[in-house]
This record gives sequence, C-alpha cells and structure tokens, in this order.
Amino acid sequence: MPRLLADLTPLRESRDFRRLWTGTALSAVGTQLTLVAVSLEVYELTQSSLYVGMLGVVGLVPLVLAGLYGGSVVDAYDRRKVALFSAVVLWLTTIGIAVQAWLGLQNVWLLFALVAVNAGAGGLNHPARSAIIPRLIRTELLPAANALSMITFGLAMAVGPLLAGVLVGQVGYGWTYTIDVVTFTAAMWALYRLDPMPPVGQVQKAGLKSVLEGFTFLDTRPNIRMTFIVDLAAMVLAQPRALLPAIGALMLGGGS
Repeated sequence: MPRLLADLTPLRESRDFRRLWTGTALSAVGTQLTLVAVSLEVYELTQSSLYVGMLGVVGLVPLVLAGLYGGSVVDAYDRRKVALFSAVVLWLTTIGIAVQAWLGLQNVWLLFALVAVNAGAGGLNHPARSAIIPRLIRTELLPAANALSMITFGLAMAVGPLLAGVLVGQVGYGWTYTIDVVTFTAAMWALYRLDPMPPVGQVQKAGLKSVLEGFTFLDTRPNIRMTFIVDLAAMVLAQPRALLPAIGALMLGGGS
C-alpha cells in the first residue's frame, strides 16, 4: 500500500522543504481564492464574459514574458533573494486587490492592472521557488518532492474555487482577498527562513542570450518541448474560467 501513496521522505528529512511546502500549499489555496473572486467581481461590474476573459489575457502575457526571462534571472542571482523579491510584489499586489474591494472602487481597469503586475511577479516567483527545491533535498528525492508539490497544486485547484464562491457569497470580496494576503504571508515566511542560495558553477549573466539558449535546448528535447506546448495550449484554449461567472448567474440561477 505505501507504494501507491505519496512518498513523504522529503517532508521528513528536510525542515526547510517542509516549511516551504506548507507555505506554498496555503498560498496556493489563497491564490485560487483571488483568481476566482476577481473573475466574479469583474463579471459583477461588467456583466460581460468578454471582460472576464480579458483577465486571462492581461495575466498570460506578463506571466509568459516574466517566466521566460525569470529562468535566466534565477540562474544568475541568489535564488532565495529572487523568490523573496517577487513574493513581496505578489503580496503587495494582492493587498492592492483587497484594498480596492474594501474601498468599493469598482474599477475594472484597476483590477486588470493589478492582475497583470501580479502575474508578472508570479512568472518570476515560480521558477525561483522550483529552483530552490533541489538545494533543500537529496537529488534522488526530487521526483517525490515534485509529486508532493503537484498534489498541493491539484488540491488548491479543487478546493480554492469552491471556497471562493462560498466566501464571496457569505463575507464579500474584501474578506476573500484578505484571506489570500494572510495565507501568502506563510509562503513569504518560509522563503525568509531559508539560507542564502547564490548561484553555483559557471554563472552566466541574465539576459536574452540565456533565454535563447533555453529555446535551443528545447529544440533538442522533443519530449520536454511537447510538455510546454501542451500545457500552454491547455492554459490558453482549454480553461473555461471566463464562462464560470455567467454560468453561475444565468444558467444556475444564482450569484457567487
């Protein structure tokens, strides 16, 4: 039976990984709360699924651009510092989203701007946090650690949207966003407690050259390249998130 379950050895052996994994799990749920709540708020303000879909556009472009450049930044600088800096930007933009809800500004363009900056910071933060994990555990435990990370991501994708609808309906947008602010604080604390992680070996300056080398590498690895293409197609073309608020309001006869 244990062979059918997740290997918890990384959590038992590494206190730093355990702390980072716990903080990331909490923040992942909070992130899903905000993603769904923002969609609901934009639909409430505009009554348009087109505007809800535009949330995906304003988030995807900075996410992809920052993600491509983020890998070269992580290779060139202290991984902990890169993760902490981008986490602070994520935290501040989430606070901004919460503040606009508490103040009742009802400005959809302000929401778009905050989501765009948040997505860009996330594009830098995710590569940094992923690159930190190999420094915290033994190499042979990487598959188990990555599996544990994907479990938290999957649970957050399932639980977060359910909680978001309930919270928005019961306590409103302000409190829902504030919960994300609080849960993300746990992830920041986990990063802060880590030791410095300067780059090792031959360090290459962050820039376009490093990004192009990454594409060159993908050209020699069709299996890895296809995982990127499939995942990008799924994110851009197969996510029904833009339609969910309208389905809830018009087809199910309810609100959030």
